[in-house]
Amino acid sequence: MKIGLFTDCHYCNGGLGGGRDAKASFDKTKIAMEEFKKQGVDICFCLGDLTDNGQEDTKETVADCFVKITELIRSYGIPYYLVPGNHDYLIVKADELTELIDFKIPPYTVKTDKCNFIVLDANYRSNMERYDYAGVVWTDSNLPPEQVEFLRQELDSSDKDCIVLVHENLDPYVHPWHIIKNTDEVRNIIKESGKVRMVIQGHYHAGAERIIDSTPYLTLPAMCEHKEDYFKIIEI
Repeated sequence: MKIGLFTDCHYCNGGLGGGRDAKASFDKTKIAMEEFKKQGVDICFCLGDLTDNGQEDTKETVADCFVKITELIRSYGIPYYLVPGNHDYLIVKADELTELIDFKIPPYTVKTDKCNFIVLDANYRSNMERYDYAGVVWTDSNLPPEQVEFLRQELDSSDKDCIVLVHENLDPYVHPWHIIKNTDEVRNIIKESGKVRMVIQGHYHAGAERIIDSTPYLTLPAMCEHKEDYFKIIEI
């Protein structure tokens, strides 16, 4: 089974600064999807921050960007899921995204013959209110208790290996601003289950790869900042 992965497109109409080429991400996404199709990818995920709110953007233009880039991705006929990132919740609410692009709100599990993909959403502040309603504080990322319990139950009941996907970082060795606050609790559940084949994340734009408690933790580099290696295909 082949899995296509990319993250942090930050696609929008307005300028962003900070070395992020938001407009170029549309063409980069097209290149990624063409390669996914060529390589026979079975399922693909964006690990968050598909769009952004640029300097000249409005809610309407951001919504248009969501639709435009999602239509591009889905035009290749590969099953696709968006793992929400903090920037995805800046201006458009999750409930609105379900109407706009048929967005599936985490947590949920995509079950396949080879493995189960557990999709989580850590875009919650310490008061456990989601960013789209409470306001985005990207350095205050938390996995709420109901999702922690969902992860535990999904791992306990799974008869297959699992892959955990989340935008913010469970890897405790990246820059601390990017790390989920209750990462130790979540990683202990992953370790104790013995069923997680890989943890896949975005958010930390430089990317990272390491083994933690015998489990690979992969952080993809940001599409909007990298000219090469801005998508990945893994085979399981």
